[in-house]
Amino acid sequence: MKRAGLIGLMFMLMFGCGKDDHYSPDINDPSLLPDRGDYLNEDYGTQALAKEMEGVFSSEIGMIYYDAETRSVPQLYLTRGTKDILLTALASGAVELSFEKFNTEFMPLQLSVKIKTLLEAKGDTVFLRGTDGIVRTSNEDGPIGQPLPESDDGELTGIYIRSTEELKVLIDLMLPVPVKASVNGKK
Repeated sequence: MKRAGLIGLMFMLMFGCGKDDHYSPDINDPSLLPDRGDYLNEDYGTQALAKEMEGVFSSEIGMIYYDAETRSVPQLYLTRGTKDILLTALASGAVELSFEKFNTEFMPLQLSVKIKTLLEAKGDTVFLRGTDGIVRTSNEDGPIGQPLPESDDGELTGIYIRSTEELKVLIDLMLPVPVKASVNGKK
């Protein structure tokens, strides 16, 4: 009985080690996956508006701490600094808002944001709305003992005034700490 159990165990080990041989050869072929960029290639009909808004905005970014429960009531205005914000027109008619490595003396981490926004024009005002923004933090001095906060769920709401080329945006960074970035910029 002991011998049959040992033979059975050896058979299971050999079968377990050879399991990869039963997978399709296509399992590791990324060319068979759909292009994720195609998901945002829908024509929103706002290409002219996106081209008009495209450019670099000299901006002031303020970091605001909100209540943890609803993320809707400002609790503390933390710090403010200047940074250039880049708006890039996409073929779909959306705009990608991005900035890299924003920080202030009070803020040891550097903040980078990239978020695609949809546009809706009403008169002289263009409303911006975006979700699934990429938020990353980094530290030039190296690790600080904990994983750095990051998010792939950043949300943006804002307006662009066409006549004055002003941009006003609030970005919920969706980090573990309920902090939002308030952006005021001018082209």
